[in-house]
Amino acid sequence: MTIKHVRTWELERYLLSELPSQRMEEIDRLLEENPELKSQLIRLQQSNDEILEKLPAARIIPNIQRRHETEKAQVKKKTRSVGVKRLLYASPVLASALIILFIVLFSPRGDMSQDTRIKGTSPLDPTKPHILVHRKSDADTELLQNGDRANEGDLLQLAYVPAGQSYGVIFSIDGKGLVTLHFPENQTDSTRLQPGERVLLPSAYELDDAPEFERFFFITSQTEIHAGRILEKARSLARIPGRAKTEILELPYAYDQYTTLIVKGE
Repeated sequence: MTIKHVRTWELERYLLSELPSQRMEEIDRLLEENPELKSQLIRLQQSNDEILEKLPAARIIPNIQRRHETEKAQVKKKTRSVGVKRLLYASPVLASALIILFIVLFSPRGDMSQDTRIKGTSPLDPTKPHILVHRKSDADTELLQNGDRANEGDLLQLAYVPAGQSYGVIFSIDGKGLVTLHFPENQTDSTRLQPGERVLLPSAYELDDAPEFERFFFITSQTEIHAGRILEKARSLARIPGRAKTEILELPYAYDQYTTLIVKGE
């Protein structure tokens, strides 16, 4: 493997420990073997630090939102014809910008002025696994609680609290009965969770026009989870949206599950 196989967005996620464990180990080896790659990583870290120090959240957020609107329009043109449910922000430029945005919002170095607030926050309980749903709107970032309302077009950022669990799968079911996988990125990827008090997922998420609700599920276990099998059970539950809004998956005893329901509409 050569340096050209490590993309900039992978280095961004490497810095956040948000790559699959196997890829993290591969990049560890490459950094030892390639001084040029190590220098690139150092420059990237320095660049991120400079952004956090020089640009407060109140200045970063409008730029990211403008970029978000531009790329959203471009991607929607491409996705209408292929039936994509919604836009998951996976483009390297915008994904990196969104990661920096949420670093700013949750880092003690971030400029949390009167113009930029995190509403609805409360001390995390690191002893209990759960999923966190943050919504960005105007100058506020809000932690949504179970049963809170949201609307089409709201930009969400998901995070999880592993609380000692080793593996997990995160997906959502909406009022149309559609299932969206959020973690891992692909159902064949490892479901290994990253340690930490709160782990942000690498892609932001925009709510589409599905009616009534969006319900997020976090399935955890101490052993590797087959994401494809979890999704099969999720699709079975989703066939009757009314059940998906209130019931949980039928899973073996070794699995635990946690949910957050977001109600759609005013």
